[in-house]
Amino acid sequence: MEPITLRLPTDLFEELDAESDEAGFSTRSEYIRHLLFHRPDISQIATAEDTSTTTDSTPVDEIEQTVDELSDYHDELTQRVSDLEEEVEQLHPNNDQPTGISPSVSSTSDNSSSDHHPSTTEQPSADEPRSLTKFKQWLDENGPQSDDARTVLLDAAQILDDQGPLKASELREQLYERNPDTYGSAGALWASTVERLYDDLPGFERPEYGTYTFDREASMESLPDLSD
Repeated sequence: MEPITLRLPTDLFEELDAESDEAGFSTRSEYIRHLLFHRPDISQIATAEDTSTTTDSTPVDEIEQTVDELSDYHDELTQRVSDLEEEVEQLHPNNDQPTGISPSVSSTSDNSSSDHHPSTTEQPSADEPRSLTKFKQWLDENGPQSDDARTVLLDAAQILDDQGPLKASELREQLYERNPDTYGSAGALWASTVERLYDDLPGFERPEYGTYTFDREASMESLPDLSD
């Protein structure tokens, strides 16, 4: 055998001594010769470990991608919920289906050639309740400039006058069914009319949070004496 001389750091030197003792070699030199003789096996083991590490990383990458996709989907759902919350006055666990729609004093005429709802310019019928006649006149003189908005508010008064107190969700859906082409969604209709102008509308009341009603007597008392 040919002798060789190795210069090793003190800590590595001590590790070799400890390893040789644990492996049962009588001298450090025997342990080093053993390592050199078996270096092909050691190299093969190291290569197998590298391959195993690469293989195991593939599922991890796929899982990370799935987590990212789920996170994006969660963000989209969160944004959708925020949009819906802006369109409604409140979320109610007992959101019943809207009740039947009663005839509206401001229904759209099939022969109308105007872009706006014709009910804002038509004279009320002879049998229309006096309170709603005055309320319509108040809307024409003091209400929003938009013909569509005035029509929705008059419809709201009629619905509440006919059906009594309604949840905000029920009233909103009925108004949108009567005026499906005036606003992009039920939420947009609600936000632009009743929700925005409620405090200024004579006769409109909220007996409890999230519930609306229309008081005929209060409407008559608060409205000026307008002539037909």
